[in-house]
Amino acid sequence: MIAISNIQEKIGRFWLNKETKRLKRKVKAFSIEKASTIGVIYNATNRDDSEIVKKFIQYLKEERKDVISLGFIESKDSSDIVKPHLNYTFFDKRNISKAFIPKGNDVESFIKKPFSILIDLNTEACFPIEYISALSSAKFKVGVKGFYHNNVCDLVIDIEENRKLKFLIIQIKHYLKMIKN
Repeated sequence: MIAISNIQEKIGRFWLNKETKRLKRKVKAFSIEKASTIGVIYNATNRDDSEIVKKFIQYLKEERKDVISLGFIESKDSSDIVKPHLNYTFFDKRNISKAFIPKGNDVESFIKKPFSILIDLNTEACFPIEYISALSSAKFKVGVKGFYHNNVCDLVIDIEENRKLKFLIIQIKHYLKMIKN
């Protein structure tokens, strides 16, 4: 079963590499202050992490930012786990092809939206989130150091000393406030 999954992911990676070669985007660093739209992508499987992300999104809204989030729930049916809210959209394994490529209207519109900043709060390897982050047309992408982020994000933040989501969010706030543009 693991061998089949590996083959399926390799096929997904083949398509991702093909799509990223066609991606044209102009990178521009934004501070939280100057950003108008912010996309937040994260793994919403863990309920505690989801609550941390919701607080972060609330903070961004208080900063008067247009925020759209997309959470991945590693389940075949997320409807019993979460209920969609305004600006909180989710996708689950039903929205993933055999090659682990995420699909659906919410995913497509998130990828195409030209965010000022895309914040990838995923702290582990997760191909569906990697796929969306890599193909996002956001002007500035931020994520944790390691995994796929080093190749996808314009700003990577090292949190080796404390690999907790809360710490990552604190660091993202800190570094995005430092940017002067």
